[in-house]
Amino acid sequence: MADPGEHPAHRILLVEDDELMRLSLEDRLAIEQLETVSAPDIAGAREALTRGSPDLVVTDIRLPDGSGADLFEEVRRDHPGIPVIVITAYGSIPDAVALTKAGAVDYLIKPFDIDLFMDLVQRTISELEHTRHVELMTRNGGIFRAGDGVLGKSPEMRRIEELVARLRHADSSVLLTGESGVGKEVVARLIHQNSRRTRGPFVAVNCAAIPLNLVESELFGHERGSFTGADRRRIGRFEQARGGTIFLDEVAEIPIEVQLKLLRVLQERCIERVGGDESIMLDVRVLAATQVDLLLAMRENRFRPDLYWRMNVINIQIPPLRERREDIPYLTHLFVREHSEAMNKDVVGVSGAAMARLMEMSFPGNARELRNLLERAVALCAGTEVQEHDLYLMEEDAVDEGEPLQLREVVQDAERNAISAALMRNDWTIHKAAGELGISRKSLWQKMKRYRIAR
Repeated sequence: MADPGEHPAHRILLVEDDELMRLSLEDRLAIEQLETVSAPDIAGAREALTRGSPDLVVTDIRLPDGSGADLFEEVRRDHPGIPVIVITAYGSIPDAVALTKAGAVDYLIKPFDIDLFMDLVQRTISELEHTRHVELMTRNGGIFRAGDGVLGKSPEMRRIEELVARLRHADSSVLLTGESGVGKEVVARLIHQNSRRTRGPFVAVNCAAIPLNLVESELFGHERGSFTGADRRRIGRFEQARGGTIFLDEVAEIPIEVQLKLLRVLQERCIERVGGDESIMLDVRVLAATQVDLLLAMRENRFRPDLYWRMNVINIQIPPLRERREDIPYLTHLFVREHSEAMNKDVVGVSGAAMARLMEMSFPGNARELRNLLERAVALCAGTEVQEHDLYLMEEDAVDEGEPLQLREVVQDAERNAISAALMRNDWTIHKAAGELGISRKSLWQKMKRYRIAR
């Protein structure tokens, strides 16, 4: 069990007007030792939010005094960083889909299996735990000592840690590069927490998950009536990040026509909402990340050179996990602890055989792959240590030793299987599958075409 002095209990705000359902969900959350604050309507939810920010908001779409979509917008505007799960009846599915495209974690259709609900809640909380270790180690005013090993124990990650420490008094833009799953957002959060902006918001934006026609509105906001469906003013992510840091993940996915406006933000520190003519001054630090070769993207006219040079003031290249195997034991211990606490289990580590197996793996998905593998292993673990047999994914994935394959074929088979599984888990919703895999929509389409994957 987690030490409550070290890890505060997770607090869920549950907004549901159906009393029977509300009580049922409260009971199940209590069984899982999750603190719950409930409200039957938006007014009650607002009151609960003024008493303290929850770790997670779960809301119905149809409420007596308004729409859950309105509450979602308020949470995103006034409490950026709090994830939202949506509950909907069959007739409100289009609204729920629109909210997931706008940034909600996911939606559940009534009536739903309560185990499915808990799985979604626990996975969301587990994502929060993934970044909490950085916050714990930097809680003393955002200060840490270079060499503490917050990011890892390898020389490469310690050098990155030392660079972050030297950036404490700088406010320069930083470009984080590296393969999918290496931990670019973790480094970005550490930069924020180690800066003078540590008390301001940290707003993370996955640019690959935003529908192309909504990128400008999502980043810069819009005025009422600026386009069809704009029935109210909307505050964009840059304004939400005032006084803090905005993290633009997969920045290469921003359309070329929007990149010019982003360049202006970096140069002049001001924005204009879509449909507006007022220049809004901003005090925001911009961190960006990509797995794309931006130099190649510039040569292909997919990325503006002036934006690249303005954004790439400080470059931090994060190496893949296979090139820093010293970090595997550290990350393993971290992830096992997080998953064990999230599942209310007493798993404290991995066996020697399991660790040896992990050290042999190539991890093309990097730290994200290791984390997901250990989530499954902890769930299956029957004792206090993850065993080697807990690490195997599926029996049918075993390779026939009588027919040796080239490494490239093995990797391609693994990638094809991972993509197919992600698509099926997400009901073939491209942006959700791409987000789970940690790649852009365009990359997913290209890989589907290459592997001839079709529904």
